[in-house]
Amino acid sequence: MNTHDVHLSRRGVLGGLAVLGAGVSATLISCQELPTGSSQERTMATVAPTPTVVPPGMTLATFRTPGGTPVPDVVWSPNSQRLAYCTEMQVRICDIATRRTLLLYWDDTVEFINALSWFSVGTGQLSYLGWRYGPLQVLEPASGNMLAFYDFETGAALTAVYMFAWSPDGKRVALASDYSVTVRDAVSGQVLVTYPRNPPPGGQPSYIVAWSPDGKIIASAGRTHAVQFWEAATGQPLHHFPEPAQAIAAAWSPDGRYLAYMVEQNPMAYQDQLRPVQIIVREVSTARKVLSLAGNFGIGMGPASTLIFPRSLAWSPDSRYLAMLGHDTEVQVWDVARRRLVLSYGGHRSLVQAVAWSPNGRCLASAARDGMVLVWRAPGR
Repeated sequence: MNTHDVHLSRRGVLGGLAVLGAGVSATLISCQELPTGSSQERTMATVAPTPTVVPPGMTLATFRTPGGTPVPDVVWSPNSQRLAYCTEMQVRICDIATRRTLLLYWDDTVEFINALSWFSVGTGQLSYLGWRYGPLQVLEPASGNMLAFYDFETGAALTAVYMFAWSPDGKRVALASDYSVTVRDAVSGQVLVTYPRNPPPGGQPSYIVAWSPDGKIIASAGRTHAVQFWEAATGQPLHHFPEPAQAIAAAWSPDGRYLAYMVEQNPMAYQDQLRPVQIIVREVSTARKVLSLAGNFGIGMGPASTLIFPRSLAWSPDSRYLAMLGHDTEVQVWDVARRRLVLSYGGHRSLVQAVAWSPNGRCLASAARDGMVLVWRAPGR
């Protein structure tokens, strides 16, 4: 088994892009050479026939984390051939065709990895966010080499970063924290925009951040309402959605027409407790409510008192279907325009934490609190 260290520096440019140098280490492990059944084998996988010959909802592959540790997030590669998911201090990249774990990236510089993003820049780059104060790190998926390292320990009052989102062109990154939302330059790390411009005493926490597909507008949580829209270039506030509750998850439809979001009353007051939530879909331009559904979710407590927020809203590439958590262990897929449930998937045995739709539209991946990641055939294919 080949193992090498990637060393990360916490010095670098304050609040910006840090150089790689001596410091604490993160270990990259290739699992392909581990013998089947070895005590060191990190991932077990099973597979059904290819998506074209099984009915929608049929499980195609199953991955499990060691010890059943929770999986906060799961994402697809741009070509739909690989799947990445995170657990504790690890990022795992799997090949869907062979069901093999290609890379296991271990980062002991963070308490917990709680969010992932895989975006197309050249051959594609995988980024992850460590709880609680960053850093945000960018990897080259084929090798695990560190491409960028953003350190948010700026010397100012530290705030927890709950979520991040890259602009569609990959040139900016937005970070949602318990004080404000900031937009940074992807190369220099410089803060370009802060929303709100003058945060109120105690800050304006946001657990969501989402870019419009054209990169012009950002959606984040409002102080007295669920979702606030604002100009990405200037921070100028636009309109908002009216629910007087906190949005804890959000996903913009690929065509830019709709925003799906999940709201819960006082989410931080009931950690690790299953609570009723509302999943709402509104037309962005008119705020017209298209869909409103009831579900269950509880913000989880991970290692070292880390908070596990939902990543359980995912649109199909054609913006027709929305995948979401249903009740407890269920994943539902809805035809949004027709307001019709087209698939209810009950393959999990624990609370569903994250859902991701493959870019080619053929498959869905879902991850649960018991460490199980399932890949299954999507409807309409």
